[in-house]
Amino acid sequence: MNLGVISEVVIITVHFEPAANGNCGNEEQELKKKFVGKFLRPEFPFESMFVVESKFYNDFAAKTADAATKNPVVDFPFAIPTAIFTSNVLIVLECVDSVKTFTCIDGSPADQIGSLMAKLAQMHARYWNHDCDGLASPAGIGSQLSGEEKRLQFPDCWTAFLDDIPLESAEKARLSVFCQRLSEKPHQLEAVHKLVDEGPSTLIHGDFHIANMLLPTDPSDETTWLLDWATCGKGNPLRDLAFFFIVSVQSDHRRSQEAVSLKLYYEALATEVQSMPLSLDELRRQYKACVLNQFVILVVYDSLSKSLAANAKTEKLRVELDAHFREVNRRACLSVLDNFEDEDFQLLE
Repeated sequence: MNLGVISEVVIITVHFEPAANGNCGNEEQELKKKFVGKFLRPEFPFESMFVVESKFYNDFAAKTADAATKNPVVDFPFAIPTAIFTSNVLIVLECVDSVKTFTCIDGSPADQIGSLMAKLAQMHARYWNHDCDGLASPAGIGSQLSGEEKRLQFPDCWTAFLDDIPLESAEKARLSVFCQRLSEKPHQLEAVHKLVDEGPSTLIHGDFHIANMLLPTDPSDETTWLLDWATCGKGNPLRDLAFFFIVSVQSDHRRSQEAVSLKLYYEALATEVQSMPLSLDELRRQYKACVLNQFVILVVYDSLSKSLAANAKTEKLRVELDAHFREVNRRACLSVLDNFEDEDFQLLE
């Protein structure tokens, strides 16, 4: 069993008895099958996330993947596991073998970032301006936090947040000035929320990070499996990019690949979307806004994140979650420092 933040995930192995006539073909394959069961932890009121994920598998994934072969069809860049059973408390998927996984702390392999950005652009292009009916609204981790809540809560949260981040003294000083400036002009917090909320829209994954992906063990296989669609829905596509680089890319790798990846993403998107409405400069502007928006969400929700870690079911999970949240917070701070200069505040006036 793998104890998650809001769910418990188990591998279920089903053994089948041979047919009466003994003619069952390859017994090794026919008599045993693996599934993944994702159970809602009863202490958390997150049934809506299971409803969204069930809706995605039943209505959206069915149109983008071949359930018989489990392979992505030509117009969807990610492979999606076949759902065997869905509900508001339990989801059962076919198990995917011969894959490798990475934790968010380890981060995405640097040589995979470009490929993942191209695939993400292709996915966003397929659903550009789609209404995503029945999925999360608003979509994305932390998206339920309104602009007003950010304006009211951020000024009282950022000091304690920064005190707990292991940054160089010069970095912490710069970020303190940055946060103080936002606190003195809290309308800018609502402005960035509005900029993200009213920006371009498509189907976004909402929790797009490397730990939600399965990568092939065969170097010649380019399949990437994308899991955990519990917060997917209509949203600003740059949220997925900002989230990915903050949550699951080591800061050194982000610094070396961020600008190139944004350009690669833009070019892939422009190839797919007819009458592309965004310029590369506007896409960068939206990305900066999404980086700042994600930082504000992490600041406001920091106490909740640490509470989830502290109340983990096992000591091992508590330590892992605490380390995860702290590293994500540190990466978010560095991303803000790298992406925002004084002139960028003009975006929020």
